[in-house]
Amino acid sequence: MKKVSVSNITFGGDDTPLIAGPCVVETYKLATDVAKQLVKIGEKTNTPIIYKSSFDKANRSSNSSYRGPGIEKGLEALTRVKDETGLPILTDVHEVHHVNQVAEVADILQIPAFLCRQTDLIKAAAQTGKVVNVKKGQFLSPWEIENVIVKITEEGNENILITERGTQFGYQNLVVDMRSIPIMQQFGFPVIFDATHSNQLPGGNGTSTAGMRDMVPYLAKAAVAVGCDGLFFETHPNPEEAKSDASTQWPLDKLEEVISNLKMKPAKVVEVRPSKDLGESQAENYVDNLKKKTLEHLEVDFNSMKEKEKPIETKKEDGFQGTANHLMNERSLTKRIDINNESDYAKIDNSVKIESVISDGYLDTLNPTEVDEVLVSMFELAERLIVLHLEPKRRPMQWWMDKFQFLRERHDQKELDIFVVFDAKPDELKMITLPKNYYQKKKEQEDRLKNKSVPLVKWTDGNKPRPRI
Repeated sequence: MKKVSVSNITFGGDDTPLIAGPCVVETYKLATDVAKQLVKIGEKTNTPIIYKSSFDKANRSSNSSYRGPGIEKGLEALTRVKDETGLPILTDVHEVHHVNQVAEVADILQIPAFLCRQTDLIKAAAQTGKVVNVKKGQFLSPWEIENVIVKITEEGNENILITERGTQFGYQNLVVDMRSIPIMQQFGFPVIFDATHSNQLPGGNGTSTAGMRDMVPYLAKAAVAVGCDGLFFETHPNPEEAKSDASTQWPLDKLEEVISNLKMKPAKVVEVRPSKDLGESQAENYVDNLKKKTLEHLEVDFNSMKEKEKPIETKKEDGFQGTANHLMNERSLTKRIDINNESDYAKIDNSVKIESVISDGYLDTLNPTEVDEVLVSMFELAERLIVLHLEPKRRPMQWWMDKFQFLRERHDQKELDIFVVFDAKPDELKMITLPKNYYQKKKEQEDRLKNKSVPLVKWTDGNKPRPRI
């Protein structure tokens, strides 16, 4: 994971920094008072702190809600905070024409959740060279955040933070899927957890947002346990009188206690350590057996397979192409098409079937939409065999396997074999198979549909509907 530094604070390292402050700038005095108190909390809890506050809340529920002092007075207040306390500043931007002016004061430019797909705004923020913190939209899956990351990196900026702030769950409710934190971390940048906004009930008060403030510490603990790279708390001396997000801001006088209880350290992967009573060879077997139990897909390990099982052998010296040739020879296949770049893909004719489709690394270069398009073409093109080579750095292996499994069931040709080789495990070949009893269940479903009858409605003078006048 890339480490992202702001002043003397680093995200993605051993510390778990805290982004904190009032939701919106209310007065100069409130801003500086809160900042000075945050400095003390940071020193007592040994927690790096970045000051957060907004000069304009452009996405309030109602037109009557307080938006903030505006860009001029708001930036002046944030400048005072920075000068008097030395804390780095984070604030959000809503308009492209505000970006450069805000970048002169703020150390981190934040893209609000509702605007996380606004390409012009994201690119403008990236072009400043400042750290860009993107709030993942409540409508976005963790995998889709990759598209946002690409928009920033294509501008030459790799100072990126991603913030999880909950997912829309029906009307006026949010839930947090903690799996999203490690999923988004696999894209290579630090992931922050917003403990206060994640407890919102959007529009729950009619003209303002409601929330469940008492749940804030619990979700924060869960995120730290999962291994988030930072925390985000909106805090206020008197939340009930706050001019924005009064229902979720955390009381400033209780913040130190919460942070101390969190033990602000990222979760570490615990290594399996067998008993000292086991010998060295037994200990190795113990660990290996535990690892094997975690495998979720059919994997063929050519180094340990017994001769009588007739394994599909790959030779390391032949690499991926040797594996593909071996699989073709086993099936007596001679015709193949290689799709390794855009030029190869442009030449294919889906109206003409071919025995084998081989692709070496091409799918890794595509965005998610292009991946779907190319994979569908491959499945429609191949008659007997598909062999794919991938390096799962941009996307998790599980993401690929779920996609392959979905397409395997959609294109359920019995004679089609599909194999995948990941660079992370070059000696293991993953075979994409259909679920057990798939064809039997499919036939039963088709029979039920055939036998299902639709009643015929006959209109008579007695039951014939009449138009409204």
